[in-house]
Parts: sequence; structure tokens; C-alpha cells
Amino acid sequence: MSGHGTPIPMQAGHANPLTGEAHVPGDKSISHRSLMFGAMAVGKTEIFGLLEGEDVLDTAKAMRAFGAEVTQ
Repeated sequence: MSGHGTPIPMQAGHANPLTGEAHVPGDKSISHRSLMFGAMAVGKTEIFGLLEGEDVLDTAKAMRAFGAEVTQ
């Protein structure tokens, strides 16, 4: 970590729930993350532009195995 200086300790506390929309360019990495964050979220998550490659569909299957409801 040369050139980054000394790390500064930080703390995070309770915050209000996040709400809103995010528009990001679709790619495989974001598709995986969208499924995982959606599975952890309270309420309904809609994902548009999901890349439906075999590995992304496997991530959806894993989220179902953890108890998330994932539909197309």
C-alpha cells in the first residue's frame, strides 16, 4: 500500500434503509452482485439487463438455495 498514507480508522453506525434506483451498465460481475444484494435486501428488487450466462444463473440458483425468491 505504498503511496496511500496511513490508514484512518472509521466506524459505521445505524442508518436508515437505502431506497431508490441505480442505473449501471450491465456486465457479468454486476449481474452476480445484483442477485446477491437483491437476495439480502428487504422487499422486492427488480434487476433489468441481467446477463444470463450459466454462471450468473448458478448464482441465482444459489440465492434460491439460501431462501431467496428469484423469478424471471
